[in-house]
Amino acid sequence: MSQEEQRVMVEFDFTGRRYVVTGASSGIGRAIALRLASSGAAILAVARREAELRTLAQECPGQIEWAAVDVTDSASLATALEAFGAKGKIHGSVHAAGFAAFSPLRAFEKRQAEAMMAVSLWAGVELVRILSRKKYAAAGAAHLFLASVAAERGQIGLSAYGATKSAVVGAVRSLSRELARQGGRINALSPGWVDTSLTKGAQDYTLQHREVMEAAHPLGLGQEEYIVQPALFLLSDGAKWMTGANVVVDGGYSA
Repeated sequence: MSQEEQRVMVEFDFTGRRYVVTGASSGIGRAIALRLASSGAAILAVARREAELRTLAQECPGQIEWAAVDVTDSASLATALEAFGAKGKIHGSVHAAGFAAFSPLRAFEKRQAEAMMAVSLWAGVELVRILSRKKYAAAGAAHLFLASVAAERGQIGLSAYGATKSAVVGAVRSLSRELARQGGRINALSPGWVDTSLTKGAQDYTLQHREVMEAAHPLGLGQEEYIVQPALFLLSDGAKWMTGANVVVDGGYSA
């Protein structure tokens, strides 16, 4: 992070709060977990890659616990949440687990599309279902799902990914009605193209494609920190009258 970015960065205080972050071993999920922890929160970082989770925890000693769990394995996820919840009420979650795959119509794979939906949507719904139980949920708990501008604007080869993220946004709207009954909140955050291991590892990632995407974003391509700031705001008390919203942060891509 540059000195200029540090000067304009909004500081949040999450001291005494506890959050679960999925997809925490890399990319935006990792960045959010680190900023929450450095802002005082206790974090349960969930992902499949144990080595990366260990490294993450070492960056904020005493603030980050981890669980090497496949989020689509409901039983294992429930066990990890139970252990974390035994230490205190949980103030919310960030569901950043997910993956993208370039799948033009001629090469569409149903299994791949279903796997995408299982990770990005249904695992998140299960996460919130468990955390909304009275024995876990702190008053005013706030949850956040990572969606994408692909839910707002069609792109060639991203029908399955776009459908998945559209489903995430739709689920958030409905879940917000249910969680409000107990004072809870949930929102979606839709980034544009952000330079992460996910985007750089996409099957269609080439220098030429990067140049095309950069031209399509009036403010240039995104960085993880551009998403972390609004994510922490949506989890904070400053957003306590926001729920069911889909906040687009895309450098003007969908304008």
